[in-house]
Amino acid sequence: MFSQKTIKSLFLKCKDTKSVAKIHALLITSGYIHGNNCSTQLIASYFKTGYIENGHKVFDKTPKRGIDVWNAIIIAYSRKNCPEKVLSLYKELNLESVKPDSSTFTVALKACSSTMELEMGEEIRDDVRDHGYENDVFVASSLLNLYVKCGRMDEAMNVFGNMKRRDVVSWTTMVSGFAQCGRGVEAIEVYRLMQKEGVEGDRVAVLGLVQACANVGSMKIGLSVHGYLIRRHVRLMDVVVQTSLVDMHTKNGNLEYAEWVFKSMQHKNVVSWSTLISGYAQNGFASNALNLLVEMQKLRFKPDEASIIGVLLACSQLGCLKLAKSLHAYVLKMLSFNEVVGTSFIDVYSKCGSLPYARKLFNTIPSKDLVLWNTMIASYGIHGHGNEAIKMFHNMLEANTKPDHTTFASLLSALSHAGLVDKGRLWFNLMVNEYNIEPTSKHYACMADLLARGGHVEEAYNLTGSMKTEPGLPFWAALLSGCHNHGKFLIGEMVTKKIIDLNPNENSGIYGLISNFYAKMGKWNEVADVRNVMKKSGIKKVPGNSVVEVHGKLHPFVMEDKCHFQYQEILKILEMLDLEMTSIEDQM
Repeated sequence: MFSQKTIKSLFLKCKDTKSVAKIHALLITSGYIHGNNCSTQLIASYFKTGYIENGHKVFDKTPKRGIDVWNAIIIAYSRKNCPEKVLSLYKELNLESVKPDSSTFTVALKACSSTMELEMGEEIRDDVRDHGYENDVFVASSLLNLYVKCGRMDEAMNVFGNMKRRDVVSWTTMVSGFAQCGRGVEAIEVYRLMQKEGVEGDRVAVLGLVQACANVGSMKIGLSVHGYLIRRHVRLMDVVVQTSLVDMHTKNGNLEYAEWVFKSMQHKNVVSWSTLISGYAQNGFASNALNLLVEMQKLRFKPDEASIIGVLLACSQLGCLKLAKSLHAYVLKMLSFNEVVGTSFIDVYSKCGSLPYARKLFNTIPSKDLVLWNTMIASYGIHGHGNEAIKMFHNMLEANTKPDHTTFASLLSALSHAGLVDKGRLWFNLMVNEYNIEPTSKHYACMADLLARGGHVEEAYNLTGSMKTEPGLPFWAALLSGCHNHGKFLIGEMVTKKIIDLNPNENSGIYGLISNFYAKMGKWNEVADVRNVMKKSGIKKVPGNSVVEVHGKLHPFVMEDKCHFQYQEILKILEMLDLEMTSIEDQM
């Protein structure tokens, strides 16, 4: 009565559950229902029209379920985005000793990717080998995607290397995977291999390539890739790719090209504006970030969370407390106030000198994550409130939040700024012995700063004996500063040689510190040598500067600059304050 082709055609025409049910009834009355092919079609059609329960009933009532029926129900649940159900059915299939095929493995591995079930994925990989599907291109692609999603790029590379046929999707998966894991150099290498094999990169691959260049941080490579995209992939240069290029150039410190790409964009979205705003702020161009926010609003673009966070960073650099409060009101009215935004506001309030306001906001946030706790501890640190930072640490533990390496870096920095040497030693030891956190270069730099500030220069120098890697520039700089302040010339000379060996490049502050150290020793020839190195390298000492906000207006001050219109009045008040402080000191 019915051929397989006719039955399939009938199901394809079904648009609703009622139509599927009519065909189902027809197959029952005509006696054709007992075929496996009918079951697969019914399961798929019921799921497609949203009647999942009936689809599963068909599966349950099918007497001899072959792999086609199992695949039908597994694929149906996969299309309904039910990965847990897919994996449950896969386990059930194995218990019934049904032999899986390529489709089964492909969909099951996809479910593992969705749920980040790496352990289950490894078990399925063993099944793939046992059943001889390790060279199947679809199975290999799903396994590749699983490893990439779980950040296991070395395992992904092994699968990729053994694939008999690699299409653009598999190449793109590898490029994007390496880029997202921060392994930009390897992402670029994979892209080059893709080109050599004659595979044309698609839009996703191009985005991965640009992200990789941003991770590498090389201006030269960034410009080279940008030129390549203009020559070969100009058709792919839509708003997303162009915004990624803006992001890449800002992360490489090339603001000129970032601005050029941004201005040349025919169509901009909120993300484009936010990317450049954040780029300006992260590169220290705070005023540019604020101006771009104003321009963005003039063109009727509504600032989103990313642009607000970028502007808040700019506010923290300029000390714009009034603007920060205005942005706070904007977020409460126009956006959702979450932990990420809250953390940014706490950071800017503390850096603008309003620590009580930061703490008040912190107390109002109901759900506090580790980053929020770390920010509050660091806020107390930059204001020299070491004991308050310790109290905050204990509050965090009481809230069942486990500290990480950043928590201890913030805590040790706070104790250093407060001059609490003994407590610093205590918490460093607790970090290692009780919390089992391996000290990083940042922790050692904090300890060097803590000890050297307190005059314990020899103890700070001896820390190098327990370090598993060579100390970096921050460690030696903190130690040299202590040597300079406490007249520890012998250790200071050894430290100076270490710093010079590290080649501090354009760090004028380091060269200035070395010069001042030699000057304190009276070694004027060495002072002259340091200044000659700075001159030949084109390194200029950056003068000390600060910005003060008064009635919403910013007043910049640079060392030895007398250009401020109220310079004389400010000088008189400073002299008066100096006399008052001297008088109080004499009375003590």
